[in-house]
Amino acid sequence: MTNGMARNELIEYLNVAMSYELAGVIQYMQHSFLITGENREVFRAFFRTLSNEAHLHAETIGDKIIALGGVPTVQPAAVRHSDQLPEMLAQDLQLEREALAAYMKAWAACGEEDLPQKFWIEGRIADEQIHIEELEKLTAERERT
Repeated sequence: MTNGMARNELIEYLNVAMSYELAGVIQYMQHSFLITGENREVFRAFFRTLSNEAHLHAETIGDKIIALGGVPTVQPAAVRHSDQLPEMLAQDLQLEREALAAYMKAWAACGEEDLPQKFWIEGRIADEQIHIEELEKLTAERERT
């Protein structure tokens, strides 16, 4: 694969990750609105924190895509919603797993000339893995990826 083709593939996978981050902004914010009952105060803050983090990730991915010569997507991935906490958490776990898979593909698409990007993506992979582990604890689902 030529350097240009590798760079295009990297941009493509970063755009996939961007779509999941955009979906995260929306999905987590929607969950913060819809949560009710005795867990509202705790989970409203939890979901809003995750929405804000997804927003910051989208900002840096967008800047990275531009720096690499691409154009950031404005299309979010599928946004799931529910008004039941167990389903919300399961939906969020699925979103985080999908985002992790996108970051892993972006990491694999990095060529030797893209080592700084590879190191940057590794930080995102670590962030996504932490989110997955926390959501697995909250859902009592322990699937290792």
